[in-house]
Amino acid sequence: MERMKESLLSRLWQSDVMRNRELVTAGGEWLKVVYPGRRGGVDGPDFRHAIIATNGGELRGDVELHVRSSGWQAHGHHRDPNYNGVILHVVMWDDRYGGTVLQDGRAVPVLPLHPYVDDLGGFPTTLVVPEEPCGDVVMRLGEHAVREVLDGAGEERFRSKAGQFQAKLAINERDQVLYEGLMRALGYSRNSESFEELARRMPLRMLKEIAQDSCPEKHGQVFQRALSAEAALLQWNLAGIRPLNMPPRRIGAAAYLLAHYLRNGGLAQGLLQLVMETDAKNGRRKLEDGLILTGSDHGSLIGRARAGEMAVNIVLSFSFAVAGERSKLGRHALELYQNYPKLGENHITRQMTRQISMGSKLVNSARRQQGLIHLYSNFCLERKCGECPLMPA
Repeated sequence: MERMKESLLSRLWQSDVMRNRELVTAGGEWLKVVYPGRRGGVDGPDFRHAIIATNGGELRGDVELHVRSSGWQAHGHHRDPNYNGVILHVVMWDDRYGGTVLQDGRAVPVLPLHPYVDDLGGFPTTLVVPEEPCGDVVMRLGEHAVREVLDGAGEERFRSKAGQFQAKLAINERDQVLYEGLMRALGYSRNSESFEELARRMPLRMLKEIAQDSCPEKHGQVFQRALSAEAALLQWNLAGIRPLNMPPRRIGAAAYLLAHYLRNGGLAQGLLQLVMETDAKNGRRKLEDGLILTGSDHGSLIGRARAGEMAVNIVLSFSFAVAGERSKLGRHALELYQNYPKLGENHITRQMTRQISMGSKLVNSARRQQGLIHLYSNFCLERKCGECPLMPA
């Protein structure tokens, strides 16, 4: 027990031992684990999107694990905004007796688990992590049916994004709407909201005014200076971000991408035309090439992987929203999306692939990856297993 590792504590937290029983925090508060959360990535809390029932109502958020509660400060989490979403600090032993305080000053309860291990007469020799109800879906429904569900869910996510763009297009110019979407994509998950806020604070109209007295070849530099100055007023999450993905570099990418399209007819016009010219079945590289930024003057600011993410998550759904389903462009954008190859994995797609016990051959397209994300966001997160299309009617 004294040499316990966090990996073993993690299995205990997910196991049947902790499910559906009354637990008491170090402060005497009652709680019950509804859902322990999904495993986090390398950086940030150990579990994301946990659901905890308490006397005061349901809590939803992140869970961090340590063998001893002093590990919170020892690891510097009290200074890290990435942990401000933590709702519960799970430990084997509470050796601080002072509570757990987040970077933003809020306190969260500490849950020591050693009393429950003692109740069992020692640490369980076998820890059973319950399967999700959809764990046998491939065996139960068959691969063909699962593919159809994922394709349908992926298309539903695509249409939902297009609907969000249509709502924004009703109150804003299309160049500005697309600009905000691209900025969100360039912010990655950690800074997506800050990048979108930057686009609102420094709209295209203002960038054009700032650059009107400079030659077109200098617009990238002018845009970068203007965006960087405004970005200094915003909050940024820098923890765990690789140097090549830092906000200043992504701001530079946005600046040069905008400059390229604004001097060639406009942002929306240029990208909508690019979508229309891209072969729907085998031409996705052409679309990505229109988003990649390389060259001696500003280096490789947007690579192919990020360009693919921007194409699938922003450009195609925006095109569908602008043109409509019955138009040639709208149908073409949807067909491009339906044929788009698989993108890189993320925490959600990896977890869902494991959860449904699927191989990579089943999730072999961007649409099916988006389908996994749609199912996770709309059913898994809400614990609506009975309503999920992967479950029996």
